[in-house]
This record gives sequence, structure tokens and C-alpha cells, in this order.
Amino acid sequence: MIPNCGHCRYCATGRQNLCDMGATILDGHMPDGTFRFHHGGEDLGAMCMLGTFSQYSTISQNSAVKVDESIPLETAALVGCGVPTGWGTAVYEGNVRVGDTTVIYGVGGLGANTVQGAVLAGAKHVVVVDPNPFKRDTALKFGATHAFAAAEEARKAVTELTRGQGADQALILVGTVDEAVVQAAFDIIGKGGTVVVTGLANPEKLTVHVSGAVLTLWEKTIKGSLFGGCNPQYDIVKLLGLYQAGQLKLDELITQKYRLDEVNQGYQDLVDGKNIRGVLVHEH
Repeated sequence: MIPNCGHCRYCATGRQNLCDMGATILDGHMPDGTFRFHHGGEDLGAMCMLGTFSQYSTISQNSAVKVDESIPLETAALVGCGVPTGWGTAVYEGNVRVGDTTVIYGVGGLGANTVQGAVLAGAKHVVVVDPNPFKRDTALKFGATHAFAAAEEARKAVTELTRGQGADQALILVGTVDEAVVQAAFDIIGKGGTVVVTGLANPEKLTVHVSGAVLTLWEKTIKGSLFGGCNPQYDIVKLLGLYQAGQLKLDELITQKYRLDEVNQGYQDLVDGKNIRGVLVHEH
């Protein structure tokens, strides 16, 4: 969903997720400013330039990634956004290392893959926070070591698990980021710890309010993450390779498949917290 030109400043320094071309993904048009969907003479935007309700779609060559033909498209589709965004939040942006204590807020289509990334990176404790029992249970199946419904429960447990040192990373992947979850994440990390904000919020709202003194004296870091810091052309293929090797769960992410005429039910299940990932499958 993030086209990459391969030669701008960001692509040239290994940060394809920040490609200048990809900065227009929310405008709905192609990188050249033209549209491919029309109705009644009016141009229609496609979500992130893709329009994934369509059976067929014209996309930019800069959005195309060649994958192994043996992988079903309904599986490969998962690594277009959710899997690398979650996985990279832990592995690249959080820099999870062997023996770390990692806390993850929100275990949906992104957070479940953050759990997988932290586990593969060798974290000793992978602690998740989510009010939804189904999602907490899913996180444990994906390798989380502890699961809590509330941030305060997690803070007390992490304090005990680390003998008061605090977590190494706090990774925020909730559906809507607010000041409370950022503060909880900031409080749960120890000296030199990192908070990664991957979830989104209303861009007009200020959602990061922390003690500047603690930030300085404890050398804590708060950073944002787009696409998990992944490079689409490299990491999409890499993650599918891990899937083929049995080291990354993809099929298990799919809670439910929907036909096009069931799309509204899919949205309802999403709102109701019933899905980790719902996939729209076109009948041939």
C-alpha cells in the first residue's frame, strides 16, 4: 500500500516506507495524480491507491511486489500492510533483542503480528494489554507470555517480572491512540526504554503528553512508526519466506473470510472485536 520509487532520499537510504511517492496514499489517486475509478463522470479515490474491494484493479508499478506464485493471494494479501507493520514495530522500530521485556498495547490485526515479531526476536517476556478476552487468548496462542485486560495490571506485573527495572519496549497498536495509552506506555518502560507509536489518532489532537524531565533523566525514547519501518520490496518477500518455513503464522491470523456481499458483516465483526483479520475473498 506504500509505493516506492527506489531513488528518492528515503528509498536510497533503506527507508522505502517513507518514500516521497508514498506520501500521497490517502489522496486516493495514482502517484501521477490520475484516478482509475470513476462514476457519473466523477473521479473516485481508492483506499491507499488500491481499492481492495475490487476483483481487479490498476495499480502503480511502484506498488507491485513479486511473490512466490505458490502462495495463495488471500494469504499474500496479509503482508501488504498488517503483518509487516506489526512485525516491524517490534523487530525494527522497537529493536527487540534476546532477553528483553516487551509490552504490546492492542492485539488486533497489527498487534498479533507485533507479538510474533517480539517472539521471533527472542524477547523473554511478551506482555499484551487488550480489554477483549478473545484477542488476549489469541495473543497467547501466538507466543505472548502474559496477557492483561488493563494497563495498570500490566504495569504491576512488569515491575515484578523485571525486579523494578521496567520494560525495554512498549509498543502501541491500539485502534485509536489517546493520551492515556501513551502515558501508560511511557510509565511502563525503564531507563533507556523505547515507546513506539504505530496506532493512529485524530491528527488534530495532541496525544503525547509526558514528563520532559523523566524523558531526559531516564533517556527514554518515544518514536512513531509507519509500516513498521519495513521496506516493501524486501520485507514482504522476507515475511512470506518465514511463512513458508513455518516460522510466521499467517493463515492463523484469518478469523473469518467474507464474500463481497458480506462486506458489511465484516465491518460489523471488526467493530465488535470478533476478528483478528477478516479477508474478503472473490469467488472465481
